[in-house]
Amino acid sequence: MREPLAVSFVVLTCNRRPAVLRLLGQLDRLDDPGVELIAVDNGSSDGTAEAIAVGHPRVRLVALPVNTGVGGRNRGLEIATGDVVVTLDDDMVDFGPDQLAAVRRAFAEAPGLGAVTFTCTWPGTDRVRDWVHRRPVTEADTCFATYEITEGAVAYRRAALATTGLYREDFFISHEGLDLAYRLLDAGWDIAHDGRIRVGHDHRMEGRPGWRRYYFDTRNLFWVAVLHQPADYAAGYLARGLGAMLVYSLRDGHGLAWLQAVRDGLAGLAPFRRERRPWNPQTRKRIREADAHRPGFWTLARRRLGQRNFSLD
Repeated sequence: MREPLAVSFVVLTCNRRPAVLRLLGQLDRLDDPGVELIAVDNGSSDGTAEAIAVGHPRVRLVALPVNTGVGGRNRGLEIATGDVVVTLDDDMVDFGPDQLAAVRRAFAEAPGLGAVTFTCTWPGTDRVRDWVHRRPVTEADTCFATYEITEGAVAYRRAALATTGLYREDFFISHEGLDLAYRLLDAGWDIAHDGRIRVGHDHRMEGRPGWRRYYFDTRNLFWVAVLHQPADYAAGYLARGLGAMLVYSLRDGHGLAWLQAVRDGLAGLAPFRRERRPWNPQTRKRIREADAHRPGFWTLARRRLGQRNFSLD
């Protein structure tokens, strides 16, 4: 009988001590010899690292002196030893034995699977939140091919990351998952959403400056488009994304962050132009197939105009 896949968990945290201690407590209770727990403290000032060290000695702790954004997630991925690596934000909840079994099953059944994303719900309910896929939210409990990666609720085959590299740290936050997804597809790996794997997201505002998503969601649109997208696709992508972010930024009082993001996005394009590598034909085909399921403009607009603190990636 084949041994179950070894699974590493990488939990990223910053100034959310109660949340991360709750999640690590749940993961500790998995009590599975094939599980490795890693926590990366991204420069917390609230004693998070010390509390983890005392309360969870089983956890491999990486304590960083400053907040490096997605760089903190990379530090955990670099030391993970499992066949599969699950990355969770610190405010995720309710990852238990059933979810662990479903993750192992997904990768065991599909040797070409590079990444699988989970359905995030409001804790204690079946109500879906953080939905970013090119499908109606009514399909959240199904399985389908995707090119979206929800960085705080995703599992990777470690061998796939070895072929593509990790997250781009110059993105800091926002769209780093999309950039990695494009690279996984170009390398021939599959990405799937698996609605059988559900986790709660107790969305915490600690460590989330109000302007931050509006700035990075806007700035990084330019960079991911220039790095990967064919010109015809990039034109529509930027028009939709910049227009939507302008509306949301003005609505929520962050118009200045939008202007600064456009300035910095354009000013910082040179290195991304030098690295530009548009999708290969197979990747473009997969993205076209995924986009064919995208809900209509007004459906998305109605959902997002009533939603604050969202992300376009």
